[in-house]
Amino acid sequence: MDPHLPLVPRPLRVAPRDGRLQLEAAVTVHVPTAHDVVSAALALLDEALSRTSGSPLVLTDDPAARLRLHLVAEDALEGPDGYILEIDPTQLTLAAASAAGFLHGVQTIRQLLPAVGASPQVPVTLPCLRIDDAPRFGWRGLHVDVARHLFPVPALERLIDTMALFKLNRLHWHLTDDQGWRLELPSLPRLTEVGAWRSESPRRGARTEGDGEPYGGFYTQAEVRALVAYARARGIEVVPEIDVPGHVQAVLAAYPEMGHGPAPDVWTRWGISTRVLNTSDETLRFLDQVFGDVADLFPASFVHVGGDEVPTEEWQASEAAQARVEEAGLESIDRLPGWFLRHVAQGLARKGRRSLAWDEALEQDPPPETAIMVWRDAAFAHQAARRGHDVVCCPMSCCYFDHYQAAPETEPEAIGGLTTWRDVLAYEPIGEDWSTHEQARVLGVQGNLWSEYIHDAAHLEYMAWPRAGALAEVAWSPRGARDADAFASRWRGVAARLDALGVAHRRIDE
Repeated sequence: MDPHLPLVPRPLRVAPRDGRLQLEAAVTVHVPTAHDVVSAALALLDEALSRTSGSPLVLTDDPAARLRLHLVAEDALEGPDGYILEIDPTQLTLAAASAAGFLHGVQTIRQLLPAVGASPQVPVTLPCLRIDDAPRFGWRGLHVDVARHLFPVPALERLIDTMALFKLNRLHWHLTDDQGWRLELPSLPRLTEVGAWRSESPRRGARTEGDGEPYGGFYTQAEVRALVAYARARGIEVVPEIDVPGHVQAVLAAYPEMGHGPAPDVWTRWGISTRVLNTSDETLRFLDQVFGDVADLFPASFVHVGGDEVPTEEWQASEAAQARVEEAGLESIDRLPGWFLRHVAQGLARKGRRSLAWDEALEQDPPPETAIMVWRDAAFAHQAARRGHDVVCCPMSCCYFDHYQAAPETEPEAIGGLTTWRDVLAYEPIGEDWSTHEQARVLGVQGNLWSEYIHDAAHLEYMAWPRAGALAEVAWSPRGARDADAFASRWRGVAARLDALGVAHRRIDE
């Protein structure tokens, strides 16, 4: 592959050809009869070309049009959701078998187009080549925490646009935590009336002090539906997370009857609160209401249920919790997180959804259909796969993008750690000793953006790119095909596009 082609992630196969294709104004495009398969891709292609040349696409019945979208059988491609892009001096042909495949091909075309800013209408020429391409993993994700700091909808839309450019296809939306509840649920109005607002936050640069500034907000149901549709049109599924039975101090501020003792305030410090849900039947009905409403709002096949970092002190001191342990036939208080997660998973199953939980759930005998998101140690991925669970890999050693990207004295304040784009690119989620069955359990990989120290959209983008671009390469490209110098060369071309789009990012050579 030509290292100067600014393509990230690296396609499976690229065969250069002589010449270039020049696109004049009012570019004609021929589409297959099954127009619905290509409609989303066609809209994005029209937007990209209009931005670049100032001229929209013009549909035509003529197969000799300058652009041709061609529907083919899946067995003609390199894999599910794959595509073939052929460019010669007279015509561009994009072939795929699915809507996702056409969207992937359009993103490759976008990366080949000239990078333009707010003033378009530049000559459009494309290099002649053939690309045969398909993703390695089906889950290519990015996690965004909006509980600690809230990012407005336009910022999330721009993040989705940039994710789509690099063929990332899952936005894991961490909507709740001790420091705030961010999702409007009309059936439980106090979650946002009370739980969405904290009296202050830790002061920047002085983590043990408060800043004295009230903070809060939430996303309305209308905003959520619009964002889910916006993402879907770009091939991205929005996966919500409602974290239980720990990380619930904001819930208990709103509905203290679900906890132990008097109502706490929404937490004003980072870290892990000791407050947890109680084990009453009322709390179980509350969870049924919450997760039922979430399943109705989000069409994603998975709902993340949390399950991480659950303190047991309140349960240890609770006679009701001890009685529940005995009634449920549990070994000890320590097994209560699993009891909660199984209840929530059963409710989601009735809604046609699967639960997804952090890797602590492995210690709690989760239902076989619960997928495990591995964060503490990459070794847990093999354990989960061996036990028959689907796995999403995001180990903090290389997939936590709230870490510093270089020496702390040279970077904005971060939570700690050090994760460079080279660390991300070197990550291999599947061990060489894994069986074929175990390998098939890996849904994919994800980068996590926790927002304790990410205060605004520009900082969010700076922490994401280029690391999320390196992870896109891990998620998409074949095993063994990753080369740091080649990636850096291609990313420099990509960076010019991000600059033109106004997307913040860390320079790869810094």
